[in-house]
Amino acid sequence: MSLEALEDWNPWWNSGEVPGELKGIGRDKLREAKEIINLQKVKIYTGVRRSGKSTLLYQIIDCLLEKTDPKNIVLMNFDDIRLSSKPLDEIYKEYIERMLPQKPYIFLDEIHNAVNWTSLVRRLIDQRKANIHITDSSSYFIPVEYARILTGRKITLEVYPLSFKEYLRFKNIKPSFLGTEEKATARGYLKEYMEKGGFPEPFFMKWNIGKKVLIEYFNDIVTRDVVSRFGTNYTKTKDLAYYLISNASQKITYRKLRNIFKMGLETIQKYIEHLEQVYLIFKVNAYSQKLKEQTTQPKKIYTIDTGLMNAIGFKTSENLGPTLENLIFIELKRRGYQIYYLPLEKGEIDFIAKKNLEIEKIINVCYDLTEEKTRKREIENMIKALKKLGKRKGEIITWEQEEKIKINNKEIEIIPAYKWLLQDDE
Repeated sequence: MSLEALEDWNPWWNSGEVPGELKGIGRDKLREAKEIINLQKVKIYTGVRRSGKSTLLYQIIDCLLEKTDPKNIVLMNFDDIRLSSKPLDEIYKEYIERMLPQKPYIFLDEIHNAVNWTSLVRRLIDQRKANIHITDSSSYFIPVEYARILTGRKITLEVYPLSFKEYLRFKNIKPSFLGTEEKATARGYLKEYMEKGGFPEPFFMKWNIGKKVLIEYFNDIVTRDVVSRFGTNYTKTKDLAYYLISNASQKITYRKLRNIFKMGLETIQKYIEHLEQVYLIFKVNAYSQKLKEQTTQPKKIYTIDTGLMNAIGFKTSENLGPTLENLIFIELKRRGYQIYYLPLEKGEIDFIAKKNLEIEKIINVCYDLTEEKTRKREIENMIKALKKLGKRKGEIITWEQEEKIKINNKEIEIIPAYKWLLQDDE
């Protein structure tokens, strides 16, 4: 039975190629995946359910087929009961006997459903007998007792829903900022992207259908990725997730959530941690050199996708500012930043973005800067933040305003969101 399943999941054994409907449209993550493809480590691709991890595997396989015999490549999808019901080493033996591969490339999709997989994976890596790639919909895909087994043997890539760049590529559009009409068109596509979000499957659907699909995604993430895997209460998990997504870009405290949901503080913290581990929501700490201040300040909450926000009740047309802020947050995560917010005496800075322990970006998101009072507040807060952090440059991301401001030795770039999203990361 498992051999039949393997033949179903590996059509290139017969055709020599990945079917076009499986490999889809190229993702930006493919370039990064190709750079690590031959590292003698387990390559792990994590990310929210339906973000495109499986499609990325097919795209990697498509690249390998240019230089590798098809029989040397095997994909096992453990959402298939024919594979998830048998120990991995037994399935692997059947593959070896059937295909007689030479140092195979092994792709294990949704690994948490596999039976007894860690010992085989470790042995194959340690003995340099295979090149192994794994996907899972949780950053906690390896139970604690397995962490020691793969220590030093893995490298992880996170896969997010489509970026704005990828969204336009899927629509076969090359954006231009040359004239007024072109800029308006770019903003129009961005508004569409904010509403529909970046999950690949709903991209090809009308919104009324895509919305239903996104609601199913939400239910599947709660049920299959949180409740089933961590043993949480279904109703409480769903209600908490719905509340957090509906309040994306806002501050929360555990005590307030305890009062709303009548749950203990430790339970609230645990549930939020699980929702983070499956990439449904993200919490952001206040920036401080002191760990105690980070932990005692309110958290800010963001969610994985603005389309998901809209589908389960968050209205983009009424909340453009918070939605745009959430969009910028996810793009910073996609680009690999560690993110904080900075409380100020009056207001805050939305994003302090760090890489390699250094602050690289200081960003505020303000949908509309046309009111003089708003403009004054945003500029003054940015100058205060730059002084406090000892930095020279900050950015204010808007819907359409664009300007460069110099005050003493400080620089503020006011930049439209569509342009910022399409820039290469510096």
